Amino acid sequence: MVRKDVGRVRLKSVSEEDFSSCVDSVVWIMCEECGYKHYVPIRCGRRTCPECAFYRFLEMKEKYKRFKNPRNAKFLTLTLIRSWDLEDLIERAIDCFKKLRRRKIFRKVKGGFYSIEVKPPTAEGWFVHIHAVISGPFIPEGKISEEWIDLTGDSYVVKITDARFRKNIVYYVLGYTSNKAKIKETWKGVPEWRKEKFEEAVKNRRLIQPFGNFFGIVYENPEPFKCPKCGCTEWIFLGIEHIEKEERERKTIFEWVEADPPPA
Repeated sequence: MVRKDVGRVRLKSVSEEDFSSCVDSVVWIMCEECGYKHYVPIRCGRRTCPECAFYRFLEMKEKYKRFKNPRNAKFLTLTLIRSWDLEDLIERAIDCFKKLRRRKIFRKVKGGFYSIEVKPPTAEGWFVHIHAVISGPFIPEGKISEEWIDLTGDSYVVKITDARFRKNIVYYVLGYTSNKAKIKETWKGVPEWRKEKFEEAVKNRRLIQPFGNFFGIVYENPEPFKCPKCGCTEWIFLGIEHIEKEERERKTIFEWVEADPPPA
């Protein structure tokens, strides 16, 4: 059954008290099969937003749930010397780690995934480092340090530990960029213009990335959202409700018929 008469559907307006402060709009959709109406909050999506971090972690948790405890898991941390050029630091971290994985000492590493953590700058600049879960035999820390400084030219601080018996090591590493409490603590008191600098540097970048045989066990395409009532996955777009926080008014898209354009 396909419903087409949705232009004047009556919906209860939502309140800003129902959502976190970063939500200012919701998208209303309706199940094509049974007519169940559902709203999806539009969040700011900022990497420095604790509320968005929580939902991002839930998505990552589902995506990586198939390897909570990889075989022969090791936890590897690679640091870069501080710098004020944040974009260059991130590029170097990704490029140098890619080259490290191609070197002889990593030939027995089957795969893994890494997370790039960025911390607000001190007097010396931004702090960027990589946290990785790798599947393979133990590699002496000193050997990794030698290779790392050869690749980076100035950074040698590394750390590797056995993670075979650490519970939920994958979720732990995901938390560096997607843990609500950690994001809140990391960016607490940081000026907004600093946060914007960070957001600009990481825009459209994957800060979490699998490699090697981990590609085959990551859910790249999550299942479509199912209707809680009938299980259908086909939805009809109804409109957008804008939460006008300053004016304390609530208007649905169905009350904006004469508005041109409606609030965005």
